[in-house]
Amino acid sequence: MNTKMILTLLLGMFVIIGYSQEDRPQMEPDKYKNLTPEEKATKRTEKMTKHLDLSQEQADRIKAINLAHATEMDKIHQEMEALKEKAKAQREKTKSEIESVLNDDQKAKMQEEMKKHREEREEKRRERCCQEDK
Repeated sequence: MNTKMILTLLLGMFVIIGYSQEDRPQMEPDKYKNLTPEEKATKRTEKMTKHLDLSQEQADRIKAINLAHATEMDKIHQEMEALKEKAKAQREKTKSEIESVLNDDQKAKMQEEMKKHREEREEKRRERCCQEDK
């Protein structure tokens, strides 16, 4: 029995990963973000049922798996958002503390260096983006 459950979970994970890799129009992130875990699980299960011709029993079991996954992922996303906000606040605090030590000329020089660094990062991003297309 445990072997069957593990195999079912693994199959579900492979199917979900496979669907996420397909070239298809993506749902708008904000639209998907606003769905409840139940709605996400239902949508995913309906798609899997259609593509894999699942029996009702399989669909019910997979929906339970998808619901557990969606619920856990929502928690993780909420934690990540909280950590992003905490990191942003820490960066702003550090910047403010450093600027309180610098004179006006040093502040201007630091701002110029930060601008230059941002531009370099953006250029590298564009290069990576264009290289992936080739």
